[in-house]
Amino acid sequence: MLIPRIASRLHSGWIIAALTFLIMLAAAGMRSTLGVLIIPLQQDFGWDRDAISLAVSINLVLFGLSGPFAAALMQRIGIRRVMVVALLLVELAAALTTVMQTLWQPI
Repeated sequence: MLIPRIASRLHSGWIIAALTFLIMLAAAGMRSTLGVLIIPLQQDFGWDRDAISLAVSINLVLFGLSGPFAAALMQRIGIRRVMVVALLLVELAAALTTVMQTLWQPI
């Protein structure tokens, strides 16, 4: 098989870097989707554009403020555990967006 032969020649760091890139790309895409969905959210739920933008702004501020705490948590319990928990939380958030009904839930 070709894949095991290629994987045996690649350093595991490159595989981790590629997976990290794909995960970061998916997470950034998920974060950016709300900007594209402002008009459909207005039409379907009757929410005000200002209120939706405020919710997105609060989301971004909280995301930025969580960085130092995530770094401290990584030092305390390890990068692998924090990354697994973070990925599970992103997956849970993506699944919960399908049942979103009120304005505070995109936060």
